[in-house]
Amino acid sequence: MEMTRSEQIKAGLQKSFRSGKSAKASTVCYGYRVTAEGDLIVYPAEAIYVFHIFERFAAGDSLGKISASLARMGVLSPTGKEIWSKETISKILNNGCAIIGVNQQALVAQAVTLI
Repeated sequence: MEMTRSEQIKAGLQKSFRSGKSAKASTVCYGYRVTAEGDLIVYPAEAIYVFHIFERFAAGDSLGKISASLARMGVLSPTGKEIWSKETISKILNNGCAIIGVNQQALVAQAVTLI
């Protein structure tokens, strides 16, 4: 049976992910870093802003208000821009990597779900 063009593209993407040759396969979520051993760990300098995003969203702020608050704090986006796009904030809110637990003194990783 012959594959459709869409199926061919999907199969190619899956193959590149499995082989580790996809740039997306090696992308690390904002708020995390990879150790020399390949483990994913919380990066507190960014994770505090991930927490801020979740906190403001839970308080009912729109994506635009969250973007404005990050700009007021002088926090650059993951791509180094002064203004965070609503899409970037939405991705952080919906990404399984962004499950970061916080206690009163320090950020601690409670769970990480890779998608």
